[in-house]
Amino acid sequence: KARSVEQPLFIAPYSAQPEAMINYEENWLLPLVFKLEGSVYVRSLVFALPSALVCLGLVYFDRFFPEYREEIELVDLKQSQVWSLTTMVLMFLLSFRTRQSLQRFWEGTGLLHQMKGEWFDTVSNCITFTIKATRTKKEQVDDFRHTIVRLMSLCHGSALEEISGMEGTLETIDVLGLSNDTLRHLKDCVENHCFNKVEVLLHLLQSCITNAHEEGILMVPPPILSRVYQTISRGYVNLLNTKKITDTKFPFPYVQVITFLLLIHTILTPYMLASTVKSLVASPLLTFVFVFGAFALNFISMELEDPFGEDDNDLPLAHFQAEMNNCLMMLLHTNTDIIAGVSHRCVKDFNQLKNAVSTTSTMHMRETQAQLMRSRSSHKVAVDEADLEVPSDRENECDGKGDSSEVVPTECDESMRIDLSASLSVMHPIVYGPSHGQPPPFTAAPTREPPALQTAPDIVDKCTDEMVEARRE
Repeated sequence: KARSVEQPLFIAPYSAQPEAMINYEENWLLPLVFKLEGSVYVRSLVFALPSALVCLGLVYFDRFFPEYREEIELVDLKQSQVWSLTTMVLMFLLSFRTRQSLQRFWEGTGLLHQMKGEWFDTVSNCITFTIKATRTKKEQVDDFRHTIVRLMSLCHGSALEEISGMEGTLETIDVLGLSNDTLRHLKDCVENHCFNKVEVLLHLLQSCITNAHEEGILMVPPPILSRVYQTISRGYVNLLNTKKITDTKFPFPYVQVITFLLLIHTILTPYMLASTVKSLVASPLLTFVFVFGAFALNFISMELEDPFGEDDNDLPLAHFQAEMNNCLMMLLHTNTDIIAGVSHRCVKDFNQLKNAVSTTSTMHMRETQAQLMRSRSSHKVAVDEADLEVPSDRENECDGKGDSSEVVPTECDESMRIDLSASLSVMHPIVYGPSHGQPPPFTAAPTREPPALQTAPDIVDKCTDEMVEARRE
């Protein structure tokens, strides 16, 4: 049949692709809290709201008919452990199901991306291998390229439709551009013989690649061409692992027990809170929160267990197909065979190129290192100045007013401590730093001798030893 005018040849540009997933921002709390797209609020309210109303009615009954609990034997309910035990088991099962569901969700999206990468690599390699043949067999090379691009687009879309159950909803690249024999063979295999559509398309791809190699279109050695078949195989293995998620549901016994405990929780929670919390506001509110949270976790797990479909929280399969089509169309671009080169502005001298590249990065690295050294130096100065100060009792000893058992030289006065600190600053400018600011980075220490060491070396050494002993004490 002739192609209709309205039928698109390929997917729209990338800017017009379907949205990836639900778009939301966590910066604004209220729009995020009240967003209903993809939310489980409505389904959880169906169970939480009646439970809260029952709790409100029970609180009213307790006020006007306090003896009704004795009549129905619910006096000791607030001391019962049934609610605590059921809630504990329910929360454990819900957390286990949520964890498994999130794991299935991430595994599904990872497998889809791996499948796309493997199959795109297949087509990209095939088109690259035909560059040499374009000089002598231009028309045959073009036919081969357009054939494998259409087959791969159809194969990728059919794989996504197979795992999601969406038939004929994903757009592919100009399927009617394939030959009539190819389309007739596909229809016969799928409709009459019930063969797997993806497997049929993969076999057609491998047959097309093998035939192109025999005709000299793929001018590469067979060991190198074998990589193409490997990427086709790995992509199909990823598809089978994805189907494992759709074919294997969460075990029925877990679902049955969780459903039963949710119903028990919905019934016991209002009775329990009505007997312990007598407020007309707090009791229904707490009941609503507990029941709503339990059902919300269960519904979230149900959403994530099977991430392939058309629900709001499912993976965006239409977006994946649009990305694949966009990548394949890139391989059909007019200049796809262009060989990259350099211009006359290219810097080919190694030293000049290295200096040009490393100048900016080196300056930034030196500035960062200098800031780090300044911060460390200032911290060290504060610590060492605190350590060099003699305690108050030792100062009294220097003045001759301390304990007579300790003999301290009279020369160890305040001026000597200042000279000693200055000497250490001169000897170690990076570690101790000057008293009025830090030295610039990578600045050598002054070579002059410290004045204290020139005038009284013996006294300085003795005072230093005694200060060390004082710190030890």
